[in-house]
Amino acid sequence: MPEGGTNKAAVLGCAELPSELTDPFDVLFCSVGTGGTLAGVAAGLNPHQSAVGIPVLKGAAYLEQEIVDLQTSAFGARSGTWRLECDFHFGGYAKRTAELDAFIDDFEARHGLLLDWVYEAKMMYALFDLVRRGNFTPGTTIVGLIS
Repeated sequence: MPEGGTNKAAVLGCAELPSELTDPFDVLFCSVGTGGTLAGVAAGLNPHQSAVGIPVLKGAAYLEQEIVDLQTSAFGARSGTWRLECDFHFGGYAKRTAELDAFIDDFEARHGLLLDWVYEAKMMYALFDLVRRGNFTPGTTIVGLIS
């Protein structure tokens, strides 16, 4: 099994995840380590939906080609509408800052859910920050995939 569980079978399995969401949504956010989850979920989206991947690695722009390669292996070509937002790594893999820790504490206090700081907290921070900055049209329904 490769690091992160990323292979063709994993990508095909992750493509089934969006169909398990019963409420309508427009955008799905997920954290990105090796790219397998994003490769799969993006392929499983309906045409009007999109995915945003939040890499936890510093300098992770190279992952775009890795994700395209995973999708090509599983589906024959790039699939779905997706993009990476590479500015939310907080210093790199398994790194954290006081700002991220404060977000985690606030999120737990408000929602009763303690976020994993290596992956999911970075993704949720990015989601909240991009919404705050007006990157999505009001009324857009966004799902944060915590896996």
